Amino acid sequence: MSGPEVMVLDTRGARDKQAFLRACALSLAFPDYFGHNWDAFEESLGEFVAQHPRVLVAWTGASDLRAGDRKLALEIMDRCFADGADLLIIDAVLDSPAPDFALDHVQVAIPEGSEQDARAYWVDLVGLSEVARPTESTARSGLWLSGDALNLHLGVDPDFRPARMAHPAIMVRDYEALADRLAAAGQFIEQTGDTIDQQRFHTNDPFGNRIEFIAF
Repeated sequence: MSGPEVMVLDTRGARDKQAFLRACALSLAFPDYFGHNWDAFEESLGEFVAQHPRVLVAWTGASDLRAGDRKLALEIMDRCFADGADLLIIDAVLDSPAPDFALDHVQVAIPEGSEQDARAYWVDLVGLSEVARPTESTARSGLWLSGDALNLHLGVDPDFRPARMAHPAIMVRDYEALADRLAAAGQFIEQTGDTIDQQRFHTNDPFGNRIEFIAF
């Protein structure tokens, strides 16, 4: 007896619902009249399963999709695949192609002699980690900091002036806890027009530089 038919559902890079549905329509050859909404997705996926009763759908890109949309997509897939089709999520196996450009680090200026105040804010309060700098730069003032997917360099500027408009926008998983810590420490927080699926606020570092924090 032959094994199941294998179909690859490639939604890598699709972060929101519409991008995900477009990728599904392309990978699984949904009909031209596909409506690009969740009801249409369930209907077209059910028709796909009916036409491929012994199919294994290998989904790569699930981790790129926003958590709420991914949860709903999986619920629909579970219903449609209940009668014999199978789903395999293989994000850990297939790597996304290397991008044309990627951000290595962001540098923020700080005044001379302010490294300890910077550590107190970025390490002790925000929660980043200080990292060792390459040997050739250890004689320079300033700090290098990191998070799981963030490199932040604090460079000393002898003619320091705080950046009031230009700013880094840093995504944070433990967003509400960070906001609470900053508020408890007396830090200024300005809410900036939250959307349904994204929260954000502006604040200032100890030197008046504008900083934005965004919830994952």
